[in-house]
Amino acid sequence: MIPFKFFCQVYAKSTILLLVVFAFFSPTAFAQRNAERHWVDSVMRTLSDEQMAAQLMVVRVPLNLSDSDAEQFANQLLDRQIGGVCFFAGTASRQLQLTQRFQRDMPVPLLVCLDAEWGLGMRLKDCFSFPRQGIFEQLPPSADSLAFFIGREIGIQCRKMGVHVNFAPVVDVNSNPLNPVIGTRAFSADPERVAHLGSLYMRGLQSQGVMAVAKHFPGHGDTKTDSHLELPVLNHTHEYMDTIDLLPFRRLIADGVQGVMTAHLQVNSYDSLHPSSLSPVLVNDLLRKKMGFNGIVFTDGLDMKGVTNHYSNGKGEVQALRAGNDILLLPPDVPQAIQLIASTMKQEPKFRKLVEMRCRRVLRAKYHFLHPSDGLGAIMPTAVPDSEDSLRCQAILGGMQLYQDPVLDSLVMNGIEKQAYPGCQILVAQYGNVIFSRSYGNQGYDSTYCPVSDTTIYDLASLTKITATTIAIMKLVDDGKVSLDEKLSHYLHYLRKTNKKDITVRQALSHCARLKAFDNYWQKTDDPDKILKLIAQSPLQQKEGYLYSDLGFILLGDLVKEVSGHSLDKFMERNFYRPLHMRHTTFRPLEHGFDLHDIAPTEVDSVYRKELIHGTVHDPNAYAMGEVSGHAGLFSNANDLFLLMQMLLNGGELDGYRYLSAQVVDEFNSRSYAAKGNRRALGFDKPLIHGKSSHVAPEASQSSFGHTGFTGTMIWVDPQYQLVYIFLSNRVHPSATPNRLAQMNIRTDIQSRIYQLLVEKQGK
Repeated sequence: MIPFKFFCQVYAKSTILLLVVFAFFSPTAFAQRNAERHWVDSVMRTLSDEQMAAQLMVVRVPLNLSDSDAEQFANQLLDRQIGGVCFFAGTASRQLQLTQRFQRDMPVPLLVCLDAEWGLGMRLKDCFSFPRQGIFEQLPPSADSLAFFIGREIGIQCRKMGVHVNFAPVVDVNSNPLNPVIGTRAFSADPERVAHLGSLYMRGLQSQGVMAVAKHFPGHGDTKTDSHLELPVLNHTHEYMDTIDLLPFRRLIADGVQGVMTAHLQVNSYDSLHPSSLSPVLVNDLLRKKMGFNGIVFTDGLDMKGVTNHYSNGKGEVQALRAGNDILLLPPDVPQAIQLIASTMKQEPKFRKLVEMRCRRVLRAKYHFLHPSDGLGAIMPTAVPDSEDSLRCQAILGGMQLYQDPVLDSLVMNGIEKQAYPGCQILVAQYGNVIFSRSYGNQGYDSTYCPVSDTTIYDLASLTKITATTIAIMKLVDDGKVSLDEKLSHYLHYLRKTNKKDITVRQALSHCARLKAFDNYWQKTDDPDKILKLIAQSPLQQKEGYLYSDLGFILLGDLVKEVSGHSLDKFMERNFYRPLHMRHTTFRPLEHGFDLHDIAPTEVDSVYRKELIHGTVHDPNAYAMGEVSGHAGLFSNANDLFLLMQMLLNGGELDGYRYLSAQVVDEFNSRSYAAKGNRRALGFDKPLIHGKSSHVAPEASQSSFGHTGFTGTMIWVDPQYQLVYIFLSNRVHPSATPNRLAQMNIRTDIQSRIYQLLVEKQGK
């Protein structure tokens, strides 16, 4: 009898195989491969032996080209059918102009390359530069995500400039402090950290359709010699290389890096006869076969002394192709290299096949840049980086400052030391990038509680009003199912014969419906329908105007159910949380598979539930209503909430999908009753219209919006500065009194410090 476990393993593997086969043979994929093959075949038929050799070369663009020199250089590229160019200095506008000119007449588009490890400013004097990668040695692991955003921002700017390939990231391990050429260009002296950060950078770059190139294979970190000047020699064993130098390359290959650059090193344990860049043992046998890399292999610059001291007259280029490289970077004598490669092709049929295979691989890469399948569009030279690009980059620098800021840390830690809260999550995003995301402290005060992590979920309390109820109403308004100026009683029939029959949806959202703030309904019943009936029967305030009320949002939560046919939790899950991939956001977390260790506890309830509240909603009325209510009950973490808030900041759109119209987002962020002194928008809190706000940092703009929660939570979004701030804590643990979090103004002081570091330094 076949064991059930064995059957499951076979079934799983078979399913994966079927999915791969289906993806490979799907009509769309087949059409794409067929079109690619047709284009590559059509180009190959037009190329002479010399032109095939030239297609495998990336040549240096001379510095300070005059217009007449540029014209002459463009003609040389065209005459020889050179495969690509690499820029090294100048200005963005001049490089853009030259790229457009060089590409204009080429029958086979050029592969445009740049060595921009820490940004285009590394080469172009009017572009932005990030700190060198070694900065991550000074940052905590929670800052690692910045490596992705740095790669992505560099990728965005490369796309604008028509750059297809960035010779980055450096994934050498900084294991030798005397290294004259790597040093702070490396992420770390720890191979695991290099691999992790290098992969993040690579994925950010390639998310924009720009090829990342991991360098310098098999590892240039432990050298005392600059290969620009002579050939460094390494005597490491295979075991050492495998554990240290090769580890980051293996990781990036597994994670999908599209390019690798080979270094000019003599690694005696592998090949004592050839530089590593020209070694079949290292490039073909190790990199290609053993490590399984099937992307584009670039040599390091062939004009470097590590090669030219030993090879000349095109022999280095021929040997590089024999070794397994695809692209010959910066041949010192292009005509001679072309001639020797072409003549060798004529003499050696095996070498001809090798060159043809390399040429096809390069052409396939070019086809991808011209006809990408990722929806980004072809990489074409269209624009120079602008002020918006610079602001996004400066925000990332601001994030680095936040991670290193002693003032911010002291504000947070002072709150923990004074027992305003046992721990917290803080997230800051600007211009769409999460530039700061850090967890502090523990879930509780004694040693049995876990440290807070980025996956810890918190009871959001009144943040439920804006992260569930308000957004649900926005969706219903957008869909034409609810009108803001219609009466609540139109949707909730049980209000029609009560004193609440004339309250409008707009009034309830704005907290000016004359509803009282709250009532202890939990003391009277745990039946949700009876609580709604008690709210319907409750008296109204005599005085008109603003009064913050849970009752209005309990009614609005019920409105969502009546109009949509789905309870508030199901409605939000279907329309927002699931499509936004908010995997840690839910009502009733224990019923949805979350472990208590994942959830921060709240108060020890000595009155109602007679126990520590842990995994169930803190608010007693929400608990009595079955833990799903319009005013409280949602659990989440900072990372999930960022997705929801960024969607609002983007005017209702995220990652190409529209959730809400920009018009409804603007409407809900507008004050309907400002003339009556009501600072609130529709559902969202706002700064005071006049005077200094105490519930939000004084630097927050009038366009900003957000909310706070009783359990110690806060969200604030500022469109003027494209800023999202999220603070989550369980300050009510183990007791809701005293409220030291509010007394010490910790949330707003932290927010104010964030404005000081980000906004003021950006010259706003």
